[in-house]
Amino acid sequence: SSGINAEWPLRPGITGWHINTAATISRERCGGQGYLAANRFGPAIAGSHSSMTAEGDNSVLMQKVGMEYLANMAVDMRGLRNLSALLKFMYTQYAPGCWLRKFKSGSGRDIEYLRRVIDLRERLLYTHLVMKMKATKGADKDALRANRFKTWSQQEQDVVQAAGHAYAEKLISDICHEKIGGADAELQPILKKLYNLYLVTVMQENIGFFLTNNLITKKGAASLRQDFNELVAEIAPHALTLADGFGITDEMLSAPIARDWELYNSYNNDGEMKEFEDMVR
Repeated sequence: SSGINAEWPLRPGITGWHINTAATISRERCGGQGYLAANRFGPAIAGSHSSMTAEGDNSVLMQKVGMEYLANMAVDMRGLRNLSALLKFMYTQYAPGCWLRKFKSGSGRDIEYLRRVIDLRERLLYTHLVMKMKATKGADKDALRANRFKTWSQQEQDVVQAAGHAYAEKLISDICHEKIGGADAELQPILKKLYNLYLVTVMQENIGFFLTNNLITKKGAASLRQDFNELVAEIAPHALTLADGFGITDEMLSAPIARDWELYNSYNNDGEMKEFEDMVR
């Protein structure tokens, strides 16, 4: 178990990155309207950059996540107190990828398969770090400390960062799965499609890892884009209803691009809001 101590530095980092991505893509999709201060993308992007550097750098937070995660792994596997955790570690380390994925080829519409391999990615990356840190040697305590720092911060830093992201994606997956299970029955079908789309997106963004670790076949990887497109097509008709589900009022939006943009463009507004606000009240 990664524990709560690994979660607290994870949340602000992942949230900041997500806000930046969402705000940047939204501004691009709105064309020239996205440049207007009245449409409020500027504060969203600036705020996300503040979030990404609030602790110095989000990558520093990912290092903290890794340290806490490995510390919890060590506790779980200490002696024979938790034999199942030790056996799980050994199985993840040495079992072939086809066994780990239970010989499934990798359908993007198989949620249980996607959940499983995303969980495996987290475990494999942290298992890799455990083995690298364990193999680090030193002539004395000072030399060992220096060599561990070099291994962690210089030689394996890309894995440290990838493992932090993998833990975040697995945590989000687990929470989504739990919450959807407790949702109203009529909401579950569309929520499952959104969840499925998230899982497929994670797979596509990390397809190199899943292929090189034999957690998906070439055929399965080749079909992910089609699975993604099909899910988008199925979800798109419900997009506005899903957005309305957040309960965001017009007053909270306070941006022409999210309200009556045709009215806003029907007169010379000089990029200002006062006359528009008077008309839509």
